[in-house]
Amino acid sequence: MRKTLSKRPVQVLAAVLLIGLWIRLYLAPYSSGSDIPQFYGFGGTMLRHPLDFYAYASGNQWKTEGWPYNWPYVYGPVLAYLLAFLRLMVGKGAVRFFWDSNGYHVFVSRSWILAVKSLFILADLSIAVLLYAMIRKKSEWGAVIASAFYILNPMVVYVSSIYGMFDGLAVLPFLLGIYSIERGRKNLGYGLIGFSLAVKHTLLFPALIVLWDAFLPQWRDIKSWGRDFAYFLSGLLLPFVPFLLKPGSLMGLHDLLKGMKPDYTYPVTYNLNGLVALLTFIHDKTGVNTLFYMKHWIYFALPALIVVFFIHSGLRNLRISTALAYAAFVLTYWRVNTQYMLPLIALVALALPELDWPSRAVAFLTTIPPTIWPIAFPTSFWFHVHIEHPNWEMVKLIDRHTLMIFDVGPFIVLSMVFTMLLFAWLTWMLSLVFERWRCPSWRSN
Repeated sequence: MRKTLSKRPVQVLAAVLLIGLWIRLYLAPYSSGSDIPQFYGFGGTMLRHPLDFYAYASGNQWKTEGWPYNWPYVYGPVLAYLLAFLRLMVGKGAVRFFWDSNGYHVFVSRSWILAVKSLFILADLSIAVLLYAMIRKKSEWGAVIASAFYILNPMVVYVSSIYGMFDGLAVLPFLLGIYSIERGRKNLGYGLIGFSLAVKHTLLFPALIVLWDAFLPQWRDIKSWGRDFAYFLSGLLLPFVPFLLKPGSLMGLHDLLKGMKPDYTYPVTYNLNGLVALLTFIHDKTGVNTLFYMKHWIYFALPALIVVFFIHSGLRNLRISTALAYAAFVLTYWRVNTQYMLPLIALVALALPELDWPSRAVAFLTTIPPTIWPIAFPTSFWFHVHIEHPNWEMVKLIDRHTLMIFDVGPFIVLSMVFTMLLFAWLTWMLSLVFERWRCPSWRSN
């Protein structure tokens, strides 16, 4: 241990992690997004209805369940288990919501904020360490840079420690799954990839690429790739096993799809799909029905995913292809919220060392708009809207370090630039595959 810590890259990594941790612990207690108090309601429902949770997860009974909002729970059960445990630890009365003459108020206690965000912060640190472990054989300093790129990214800090969302909890087992597969522990790896979807389904496209990668070399050997798929399916379904004791609960899952029904996205500022943000804005200004893309986004997503399948068949690099697959998802999905950027930044950080320098530059450019977003947005809003007694000095500090842009227009432009950069990266990588196939000497190299 002493010998390892004496190495300069590890010392720099330790310093970077400490700085990232300090930033998060400094910001986390004083801010809360709207999902944090809603998580409290989810945790309470899981405690009251542990075996038929999904029968109450649609949001139709949000008042009797004590939820501050009627938003449905549209995720796998892993988060609900964790929230139930945290609520058991924190106790009752951590969230208050009421109407008065000034409107509807939702306030959350610091104990609940810290309980929930501690999981997200721990996931961030674990992902940063894992990125270092996965990249260091190629370049130890490159591994440090990738970890720093993730842990110090403003959007990652915003998602886990200011607003507070759990995407890092899904990214961690996904990256562990890739790491396990690369090290020859395939059964564990495919199980972890499946498990990541039971945390959050937004990693579906990268997971499909992992399965495609397993299928390619052994497509004639049904037994081999069938075993890999079985482990993947086991990891996905394992968290649902307790509900089999009362299987009627799972019948409520179809109701949750209503919460994912394509529609106009509000606030427009939060949607980083440039096309959807623009179409929503046009609808608001003109009244024209512009829902065509949102209702049929899957017909654009599937060709993009097929392109990534094709790219992977040529490059056979799982790190690059999973990042491209997630890029295809955020390029086409109709509601690309800010929290969806955390997996993109993590997967791009893992892919960058695998690329040549021109491709690296194109991939890196896709992370710039998400990095800018929390700096442009009046982020201090989350430091007082759900905090009953805000720390106004902290609010002023955040205001001094953000651009405080309230207009929708600049965010639509930012999201459109982001969408175009994602499309450019997919197109660039597709052209590289065609070039490799066209040039035999490159293919042999």
